[in-house]
Amino acid sequence: MRILLFILLFLPCFTHAVTGQEKQRKKVGLVLSGGGAKGFAHVGALKVLEKAGIPIDYIAGTSMGAVVGGLYAVGHSAEMIDSLIQIQDWSHLMRDNVYRENMPASQRDQQNRYLVSLPYTLRIKERSGKVSLPQGVYAGQNIYSLFLNMTIGYQHEMNFNDLPIPFGCVAGDVRTGKEITIREGILAKAMRASMAFPGLFTPVKQDSMLLIDGGVINNYPADLARKMGADIIIGIAFQDDEKELEKKKGSFTEVTEQIWNFIGQQKRIRNIEDTDILIIPDVHPFGSMDFQKPAIDSIISRGEQAAEKKWSEIIALKQSLAVEDCLNRERKKENPYIHLDTLLIDKVRVEGVSKREEEQILRWIPMKENRVTRKQLEKMTSRIYGSGLFSSVNYRLYGNQPFDLVFSVEFKKSSTLNLGIHFDSNDMAAILANTTIRLNTSLNSMFEITTRLSRDPYLIVDYSINSGIFYKGGINYKISRNDLNIYERGRLSNTLGVTRNSLNLNFSEFYFGNIKLNLGAGLEHFHFFNALQRIFDPNNTGVNDQLYINYLFHGVYDNLNSTFFPTSGQYFSFQYSLHTDNFVKLKEGSPLSVLKMNFYKPVALAEKVFITPRIAARYLMNDSVPYIYRNLVGGKFDGHYVSQQIGLQGSTGMEFLGNMVLSADVTLHYNFTPKNYLYANLNFTAHHTHLHNLFRGDTYLGANLGYSYVTVAGPLRLELGYSGLSRRFHPYVSLGYYF
Repeated sequence: MRILLFILLFLPCFTHAVTGQEKQRKKVGLVLSGGGAKGFAHVGALKVLEKAGIPIDYIAGTSMGAVVGGLYAVGHSAEMIDSLIQIQDWSHLMRDNVYRENMPASQRDQQNRYLVSLPYTLRIKERSGKVSLPQGVYAGQNIYSLFLNMTIGYQHEMNFNDLPIPFGCVAGDVRTGKEITIREGILAKAMRASMAFPGLFTPVKQDSMLLIDGGVINNYPADLARKMGADIIIGIAFQDDEKELEKKKGSFTEVTEQIWNFIGQQKRIRNIEDTDILIIPDVHPFGSMDFQKPAIDSIISRGEQAAEKKWSEIIALKQSLAVEDCLNRERKKENPYIHLDTLLIDKVRVEGVSKREEEQILRWIPMKENRVTRKQLEKMTSRIYGSGLFSSVNYRLYGNQPFDLVFSVEFKKSSTLNLGIHFDSNDMAAILANTTIRLNTSLNSMFEITTRLSRDPYLIVDYSINSGIFYKGGINYKISRNDLNIYERGRLSNTLGVTRNSLNLNFSEFYFGNIKLNLGAGLEHFHFFNALQRIFDPNNTGVNDQLYINYLFHGVYDNLNSTFFPTSGQYFSFQYSLHTDNFVKLKEGSPLSVLKMNFYKPVALAEKVFITPRIAARYLMNDSVPYIYRNLVGGKFDGHYVSQQIGLQGSTGMEFLGNMVLSADVTLHYNFTPKNYLYANLNFTAHHTHLHNLFRGDTYLGANLGYSYVTVAGPLRLELGYSGLSRRFHPYVSLGYYF
């Protein structure tokens, strides 16, 4: 009876298997079009196809369709892809930015300074040089790193037919203008090539080809799915909204979303006609660049809604395929790494560098107990790229667990001219230009030249020898010219003109994680050129041209996640310096001793509300102090005009205060959308000639209210402040990052 019952239960399955041997069911191909952020709708549609139980035998995609399709082909379910999309910082992924925590301490002050980088070549012997435009605004380092992370187990050269679901994608070759079908190679690289949007991402080099986004030629590759063997095509594509196109006329969005119409429109029409079930999500008013979380949620939901409308056609297709829910139902290949988060590592090596450099890089990315999580793997990659030495960093895992982890790096082949811009209502416009010239790979010997063109210009020439990210030594020359407006209780009392030449020897600069320590000495020469300088010193004894010989010890602990409205970490710095005019004395007396410190730490009050208390102080330990080293308080930023300057929010300008200055403030900021901030600052300043009488001296209160919006060029700030020091209201407007 048991045998009979078993036969009766599973006879339909056995019959179906025998029938399948005589005549295989029709194969289903899934076609996913490009569309930037609109492509997230594919994920919603996939959820419906999964719910219906439609077998997918082939996947063909372009651009974002290649990304979603590639992830689905390696075994990620629609729900898993949804989760992956939701947790990503797309603003970060679409750029080459490195999170501040992953940058070497020596590089953190340079973050966000530059708006554009132009590659150039300089041949001194041939007396020739050339500045060129980059092939793309972004190299795509972060997005490629994500693709590698999500395709673990399939990072080797392979035929894409060997994936759990056979996959193919489309790219365009810039050099020939031809459509390139990618059916083999490295999956992550293929996905990256298919979405290399012209002008935004650099093209991908493959043999003799230079590959860009396939949407230019074939944005809906149903013909590729047919060639792969599909008998039935289910496609997801997007139609243009005529009303929305009218609104976008003449805008950058119109250009980016309609670029595909130049070459591939006729092929798209033919491929649409060759589709059996076409799903067209209505994603209005969202566009290809809407990578913000609220938009992503809506776009995925729109894809699901559009597929639900095709439910009857989808179920009819399932019935025609005779897909049975029994034990021998066809199963796709399993991905054994899909749920694996912690990876066992046997060996780690680095390709593309010398043995000495490999040892150096491996010290940047320490690994405990030969285990690494996917998140840690991303961080390790980012730390290597964040050194600023390489144009690309990727990795691959060899074999089975424990894997061999191999990083592949490519040194920057050309120097770059980096340009930044800043505008504010105090100084008007300023341009920052910078370039770094590497002289020797092994010693990381380099020249760095930086200049600011503004009302207060400067030029810095820095030569340094770096031993990894742990040590730096060298020599630095700076010449600057300042017209310093000096105020007295809010009224302009004098303009002090000074040209400063400084030559600094950096004996030792050490880095230990988030800690930087350096010991140095320098020469500073001041030339005063403003005729009104004598108002400060009627006897003309303190503002004559003067050469000083200085020594300093400086330390910083900095693990802030951002310099612009940080939300985690803390910052602490101290500096002790000695100033002399004959190496050991100042005016035949004791050298001037100066102690300076600064501390602040953001604290979360709510999900988007943070408070940052800050305290800064500077103490001059001598009674006789040259005017150029006296305490100057005021202005927007510390050290903006002179190194000893202590910023004071809401103040009109800088004022001389006593030998001991203490400034304390607290800033409250509310990040009500990803790019919009409201903030308020309350500050307190006290000063006196002597430390022990600090709070017997004058004290000042101030406040500042502001709004900021983060643009492509940097933050736009609108502020209104009041300071008891200057005794007046002070409006302030700025655009761009401070430098």
